[in-house]
Amino acid sequence: MSVSLKAAIFLCFASLFWSGNFIIGRLSSVEDLVSPLSLAFYRWVIAFVILTPFCLKKALNDLPLLKKQPGMIFLIVLTGPTLFNTLTYLGLTATTVINSLLVISTTPMLIILLNKFIYKHQTNFFQMLGVIISLIGVSYVITKGNYQNIFDSKFYSGDLFILLAVVSWALYSIFLKKNETGVSGFSFLYLSFVFTVILLSPVFLYDIIILNNFINFDQKTLLVIGYTGTFPSILSYMCWNTGVALIGPNKSGPFLHLMPIFGGILAYLVFQETLQSYHYAGILSVIIGIMLSLIHISEPTRQEAISYAVFFLKKK
Repeated sequence: MSVSLKAAIFLCFASLFWSGNFIIGRLSSVEDLVSPLSLAFYRWVIAFVILTPFCLKKALNDLPLLKKQPGMIFLIVLTGPTLFNTLTYLGLTATTVINSLLVISTTPMLIILLNKFIYKHQTNFFQMLGVIISLIGVSYVITKGNYQNIFDSKFYSGDLFILLAVVSWALYSIFLKKNETGVSGFSFLYLSFVFTVILLSPVFLYDIIILNNFINFDQKTLLVIGYTGTFPSILSYMCWNTGVALIGPNKSGPFLHLMPIFGGILAYLVFQETLQSYHYAGILSVIIGIMLSLIHISEPTRQEAISYAVFFLKKK
């Protein structure tokens, strides 16, 4: 088996497992298996437990390094695994998988936009045009092809949570680039899980005690929690890193765009979701936006844009 084929297999599995996370989140809501707040908590508890035997020793050694940037580490953990996944699961209670994946696919565009405003990152006309076109396409999807629906409240309210999740992940990607603690790889991933569990503990208690969202631990709920804690949280990360190591980030980045395809197929098989005309318009807008953002820019900027794509969904 060639190196390229082996890498493609790993990268395809990574995108498939991440797509499955949206299916599971939607399924959990439709069948009232696990509340979104509890699912967000249990996901990272499972991942934390699984990685502890392998990562605890090195993580304890690396823990003092986090003192170099405590504020930045807090922002990374808050915007990434904590807020992104919680908002995503909340959004999936009131929107379709296809809609959510199309909105999520604009993350690289929002990274460019927010990086410009927060860190004054240099952009050019084509990048900003790509951002604008992508956002117009997403707004068209959210309003179901009719902007009048904003005033009639006929659009999917869950899409607004997904949009907030996208903003959160874009901020996470930007902050992650500023991590200069020296902690990397699975050690940083494991420590992120630890802090995420701590941050979500009060939310989980609120969900159980105040909202009375108790879980009936049966086969279905255990499978839902088990999937989110292993496949999109750990196995996707391992597959993605292996693929990138084999063929590099430049060739790996485009595999992320398989997510709407895998997600769309799974959504059709599980929920009978189908693409509407406004979905096709949104897909076209996002593709045009991404293409515009990668042309007529210097090679260093191009490499940075591709590296952002690598960070995108890296730990979903």
